[in-house]
Amino acid sequence: MEKITRRQFLRGGAALAAGLAASGLAPLLSACGQEGQPAAVAPSVAPTPEMSPVPTFSPDAVLYETTVGMTNCYSAPGEPEDAFLGAIPEGVQAEYLREDGEDTLLCLPGGMEVWVSSWMIDPVDAEARKKRGAAYLSERTDRERYLDLERRVIHTCAVQQTPCRSYPDEAARELYRLGAGTQVTVYGREGEYYLIKLPIDRYAYAPVRALICDSTYRTLAGAVDLRTFLPEAEFELLFATRNNITGEALYPQIPMMETNTAEHLKQAYELFRADGYTIKVYDAYRPKSAQFKLYDAVQNGWFIANPYNGNSWHQLGRAVDMSLIDLKTGKELVMPTPMHTFSNDAARFNSKQWSDEVKKNMEYMTDIMLSCGFTLLTTEWWHFQYEGAGGSMEVNLDLDALPSHPVWEYDFEQ
Repeated sequence: MEKITRRQFLRGGAALAAGLAASGLAPLLSACGQEGQPAAVAPSVAPTPEMSPVPTFSPDAVLYETTVGMTNCYSAPGEPEDAFLGAIPEGVQAEYLREDGEDTLLCLPGGMEVWVSSWMIDPVDAEARKKRGAAYLSERTDRERYLDLERRVIHTCAVQQTPCRSYPDEAARELYRLGAGTQVTVYGREGEYYLIKLPIDRYAYAPVRALICDSTYRTLAGAVDLRTFLPEAEFELLFATRNNITGEALYPQIPMMETNTAEHLKQAYELFRADGYTIKVYDAYRPKSAQFKLYDAVQNGWFIANPYNGNSWHQLGRAVDMSLIDLKTGKELVMPTPMHTFSNDAARFNSKQWSDEVKKNMEYMTDIMLSCGFTLLTTEWWHFQYEGAGGSMEVNLDLDALPSHPVWEYDFEQ
């Protein structure tokens, strides 16, 4: 195809512009710097449509249409900056010619040939569109490193203008930008990226660190909700489910922590992230009502602090039960026992029985936590507490009574 200039594109698009104007749509070329879309350069002079009819396509033409906001057009594949021509609005139909990598060559009404991102178009034929969408999703979920999630969970974007990419790589093409508070469906994980379904019914990859799993957060003076404070961390509060020794959920799924302790945990969180890991939180603040039930079930002060004699660090909001996730694989590191295994197998003084891999993982996690001011328990490999300066939480809070806010109200840049 002969390379065309932007001026030629403006002239050649006159017929399309006339048709768009007649249908009440936006002009052919427009700036694309609106939220949620990749930026494009606005034309210096708006085209003046010629009043000529929009040509029809041949009966055997395969038609595609733009489906995402303003679609940038280029004179060559790969989206080179010097080949940018302009943008066309959603709903414009064009004849499919061929593909090259992540781009498709289209023939616009009026005969102009342009390259566009294949992600921003779909076949007009409903059946062909369905098959193309299924093939697109299958290609991504069949990748060796892809980890499918058991449930399609709604996540909320925690970072303003989060780039979504064509593949799970920072160098991959940017397709879309999410605003803070935007909700998406997570399908699975590949390394440091989630495969997500956007509100516009398309798939892309977003950084794990930019999404959180809950659409609301709780507030309490002197404490923080760790879901917003550590957006890339993972949470499985076992005592908030039936999957614990009591067989019942002991408190709501709300991971609260005293503010100063949370600041020190965030220091550790950042060090783990720099090494390619993130924290998985199994327990943080634990109301005293839950402590009574746990102690009555275990009947062993080695593993559950006796609430009849005082308060544990969990009741003060100054302790965390945790493990680590490898961001490259999405899997939890091998540890001595499953979480909250109340036996001597979980005790640090039995470390001679652990494998070399377990010892390495434990020493790494412990060294980071100790360097950030935490202390440990010899009876539980998962437990760390902060005994330094700071406040404490009320020992028997009703977590459900804490004020709830939409996550988009949270200042994630603070």
